[in-house]
Amino acid sequence: MNVLSAAAGAAACALLFAVARRRFGALPGAVAAAALALNPVFWAVSQVSEMYSLWVLSAVAVIAAAERAAEEPRLWPFFCFLCGVLLGNRLDLILLAPGLLWLALSRRPAARGEDAWWLAAAALGAPAAAALSGSNWPAAALILFTFFLRSRGEGGARRAGVALAAGLAGLSVYLYLPVRSATGPWLDWNRPAELSNFLDSILRTRYGGTLDLVSRGYATGELFADNLRLWGAHLWDALGPLAALAVLGAAAEFRSDRRAFYGRFAAWWWAGPVFLFIANMPPNAHAAAIVEPHYLLSDAVLLFWLAGGAALLKNAEGPAWKPAAALACAFLWPLARNVPDRLQRRGDFAARDFARNALRAVPPGAALVARKDVQLYALWHETEAAGFRPDVRVVAQGLAGSPWYRAGWRRRDPDLLVARLAEPAGWTALGAGGRPVLATHDAEPPAGAAFRFASPSPDFLVRRGPRRTDAAADFFHRDLIEGEAAAFHRAADAAARAGRLAEARDAARAAAAASPDFPEPAAFLGYVEAASGRNGESDAAYAAAERLFAAKLELAARWRSAPALVEAVRSQAAEASAGRGVVLERLGDRAGAEAAYRRSLALRPLAQAHYGLAVLAWGTDRAAAAADLEAALRLDPGHEAARRALESLRRQPSSGSSPRRIR
Repeated sequence: MNVLSAAAGAAACALLFAVARRRFGALPGAVAAAALALNPVFWAVSQVSEMYSLWVLSAVAVIAAAERAAEEPRLWPFFCFLCGVLLGNRLDLILLAPGLLWLALSRRPAARGEDAWWLAAAALGAPAAAALSGSNWPAAALILFTFFLRSRGEGGARRAGVALAAGLAGLSVYLYLPVRSATGPWLDWNRPAELSNFLDSILRTRYGGTLDLVSRGYATGELFADNLRLWGAHLWDALGPLAALAVLGAAAEFRSDRRAFYGRFAAWWWAGPVFLFIANMPPNAHAAAIVEPHYLLSDAVLLFWLAGGAALLKNAEGPAWKPAAALACAFLWPLARNVPDRLQRRGDFAARDFARNALRAVPPGAALVARKDVQLYALWHETEAAGFRPDVRVVAQGLAGSPWYRAGWRRRDPDLLVARLAEPAGWTALGAGGRPVLATHDAEPPAGAAFRFASPSPDFLVRRGPRRTDAAADFFHRDLIEGEAAAFHRAADAAARAGRLAEARDAARAAAAASPDFPEPAAFLGYVEAASGRNGESDAAYAAAERLFAAKLELAARWRSAPALVEAVRSQAAEASAGRGVVLERLGDRAGAEAAYRRSLALRPLAQAHYGLAVLAWGTDRAAAAADLEAALRLDPGHEAARRALESLRRQPSSGSSPRRIR
């Protein structure tokens, strides 16, 4: 699959060069092909087992077919057939459909004002309707409107019929789904052998259980500016000064063939700005990593304009070195941006090491629950393809709620009872008959679930390459390392609860080393050092945690994180500041302790912070001490130390023993 992805990427570059050379010449074609080949996102997706490089090849192919169909009307059925076939790769290729339909039929006669009306509908009317309705129907209506508008006239009914037949013949590639499903494959995704499921699979009506729903928490278009900023950064990273050639080529096409320009512009407009507006994804690292490959669809349109701009440069009067400079820029810009080196995956064993480490920690015949895609596919590959620990049953937490997924497990292993893992009962069912149930650290077991985490002993961990989040090649590599840091963090917590403070300290340090910007291990290390009586070391750890929590809150604001997530981080930050206040008080730094407690209360009202302030004010400001003790009890009526201190204060109005003695 990786070789297929690389081959499709190479074929996309070769096809782009061939098409651009035919129209503009060899040198402009080489500039466009080099700009695609060294596009960092394209380079990345061509290295992995994904559909994106084949998707870009498909986009280049349908754009080229639309241009040829405009020149040679007899190729119109082939264009429709090709569109149908290539929609079997990714359905969002249909974003190009309105513009490419117009481009393919751009040479046919048009009524007066038809171009302007269509452009208004394609650029404004349909996108606005799609954004306001949250439906795909406006896009479908625009496609049908374009198709029939440009197919009318003498022989139009025949042309429309031939085109529809050709398109449906291409779409017949989807019939593979029910045929393959009926044979009982290992992962019978959505069971398309059933007619209703088949239609759901084609239309993706049952997709979007997690990330796709994130955008619904924001107002329509609220995140558009953030997405445009990320898209602009991508274009600069990919093209840099070459973007000027794309603008030049677009302007030239507008002057020479305005109707063709309208079609290409609509394809770029829908694949770029309209898609980003409707997607409305938050600008966090996870969402950005998911959205980033989608930039390539609009990039494919830009590259045809870029070739046109390079042709103008080649043919312009002036120094002969201009086109050569454009070609050199196409190669030197990505090299200057360090594209090959920063996307080098030849030594990246993170996924395999994660999977094998997790499987080494699993007893024979166990059920291992994972949630995220990278973790799941890595584990499935090791158990099902590589044959490592085939006795382990790797269960997808999210898919466990789907009837088709449970039915597949009943067929493969009737003894494994897979049920919804959002409930504790599902985890209990997995362990029926005494089967061990474990979870990887990306899983999210509900409270009360019977399981344990798959945390191998450090003696059995295989960790090749840099194991720090700040050295990760991409988001998904970073996510695996963060999972490892979470494993060390949980091990530290378990050791501390058992009273093994030295072991807890080592595990917390390992977590902090794996993820230096992960504040929780630093805060936990502060707690462990304080429990060990190492107050100086505890203060340093808590100070680091405060800095990291502040950075995390700033990042959450920039990423437009959900309020519940922000409040959770604020709560953790408040606890870290309160813990530091206690340590500073022990070190005799009363001013520093008071400042830490007040930083804690500014983040979130905590009983412990109010109690700490009461301790500091005990001998100097009885009213303030009483007010803070009352506030602590309002927040936590079960705070026994605050209750006893307040009773003591009220019994002895003129003096009282310090609450430190009864802490």
